[in-house]
Amino acid sequence: MKDFVVKKSVAINAPVEAVWDALTNPEKTKRYFYNCGVFSDWKAGSPIVFKGKMLLVIPVELEGVIMEVKPNKLLKYKLFNESDDRGGSSTITDELDYVDGETLVHITDDVGLGNGAEDRYKRSVKGWDKVLKGLKDFVEHN
Repeated sequence: MKDFVVKKSVAINAPVEAVWDALTNPEKTKRYFYNCGVFSDWKAGSPIVFKGKMLLVIPVELEGVIMEVKPNKLLKYKLFNESDDRGGSSTITDELDYVDGETLVHITDDVGLGNGAEDRYKRSVKGWDKVLKGLKDFVEHN
């Protein structure tokens, strides 16, 4: 059985606190995450919502639940894709490490199994490439 888990990393020339703020501040996520703000109180068991307009016209709203939070270190959440006619969910883990003056961001996105898993995986690979590039550019230049 194939494992549909996306694994991506990026090194950002900034303190871990700046990267964490960019991951959890809705005004900042809009700048690099498909024009979507991320909303939560950042506590385990709480809701998380990504809301905005992709390409400024396509409404996006992804809802989920926070699974684990360690500020400036770890953020793990599950998103449910209600608008995807194949259903499915993703479990995303963001891990941050500060090494030699850079913050290393490691993302894993387990898109699950079942119908459409391979398509979700392929979309996720492309999506995270864009998001991580945008995150790096935003944090390093703002």
